[in-house]
Parts: sequence; structure tokens; C-alpha cells
Amino acid sequence: MGSFSWTRADRKTKRSNLTDGDSYKILIPKEFGGGFIKDKYVDYGYVFYDTDHEADLYGILAYWNHCDGMIYDCDHYPATMEEILKYGNTDLQNNRCKGIDIGCYDEDIDKLKYPLKLVSASYNETYEECKGRSYGDPNQGFFKGYWCQDDYEKYYKKLREIENN
Repeated sequence: MGSFSWTRADRKTKRSNLTDGDSYKILIPKEFGGGFIKDKYVDYGYVFYDTDHEADLYGILAYWNHCDGMIYDCDHYPATMEEILKYGNTDLQNNRCKGIDIGCYDEDIDKLKYPLKLVSASYNETYEECKGRSYGDPNQGFFKGYWCQDDYEKYYKKLREIENN
């Protein structure tokens, strides 16, 4: 499998996608504690890469959307972002694949109660205030994308429509 990434759920910057080394925020739904995680993107959806708390964005997505069959290290389904990161084993292939199953394609992302909302590091609104959502990067994070490029125009239009409703 090649590299992959996501588009940003905001239009605060000219950049449309996440590439290796970009600072960004993962907005967290209020139901899971709210706030955000600030990280640097390192490809493949890794969060806190090369630390003792390594996590995976698809695994997080699976927990947020209450996928069945998740593997965790506590006596209850992790209910907060803190528990998800501590006990959720988001980087286990089983957990990660459940997130891929529900959130890999645009049409699946549009159906999710809690889609990923990956935003610019300078973004200051909450998950609930952010109307956009992060879709798969059509160029897989191989190079920096901008909202004015043809590959990203579709997502720019979606964000504008969502913001205007």
C-alpha cells in the first residue's frame, strides 16, 4: 500500500491537504471530551509517532463511531479520548481496519456521526463548530496541495456548501 493522507476540514490556510511534517490539529467531539490534539503529520494516519503513546487516526475514528469488535485493555469500551488513547490500541490492525471500513471513501465519510476533522494548526473553533470534514487526499500526501488545484476543487466546493448551509 502506498502513502495516504487527508484533506483539511477547514479553509483557514491555502493548503488543502496534510503532508509529512505538517503541524495540524485533530478536533475531538464533545462526547469524547472535546478540545483537540496538536501533532505533526507523519503519514499513514499515525498520531504521536515514535512515542510511547502512538495512535492511529483510523483506530480513533472506529472508537468515535462505536464499531463492534474493538480490542481494548480495560473492562469497558473506552468512552473518552483519554481512555481511547490509553486503552484503545488504536494502532492494532483489527481496530485500524474497522476505521478504514467505515471511513475510507467519501460516501462513507459523509454518513458518519463523527467523521475525522483534521484542521490547520491555527484553527480555533471546536469540533462542533467546524462544519467541514476530512476526506482522503486524492494525491495521497505525496506533495502539498492547494484549494485552487483541480484535484482539490471538489473538496473546496463541498466545504463552501457546508459552510453556507
